[in-house]
Amino acid sequence: ERHVGFEAAAWYWHFVDVVWLFLFFAVYIWGM
Repeated sequence: ERHVGFEAAAWYWHFVDVVWLFLFFAVYIWGM
């Protein structure tokens, strides 16, 4: 099914977004 692959990709990108947000906040706090 095509839908399952799309859902997996969506989960992957949500995970990447969370990782980038965490890195951004870590660098921001470290810089202060």
